[in-house]
Amino acid sequence: LAGGLDIEQRLARRARSVRPPRVPVAPPRVTLVDDASATATVVEVRAHDRPGLLWRIGRAFGDCGLDVRAARVETLGAEAVDVFYVVDRAGRPLSDSAQRSQVRDQVLSALR
Repeated sequence: LAGGLDIEQRLARRARSVRPPRVPVAPPRVTLVDDASATATVVEVRAHDRPGLLWRIGRAFGDCGLDVRAARVETLGAEAVDVFYVVDRAGRPLSDSAQRSQVRDQVLSALR
């Protein structure tokens, strides 16, 4: 929290020590689910599970100015299937199409 630990560097070092998957992995996918919640925007993220995945997703949300209200995190084999309930800084669901596209693009970029 004090900023004295370089998390990104540690995750990169850890990722280098992990073997690549031996099974085919589908490309990452980010879906904003409409009408799943009246109080938040639901974002489903599917990606190959790897060290630091949640940190990367959380950082992307933060870069977009979002707060995570709730999350459901699951790993099915080698695939992470994570669902996040996010709101803007005012506590509202995302309604602007440009902002929704930015969130999708930012999270996808963080997964690559």
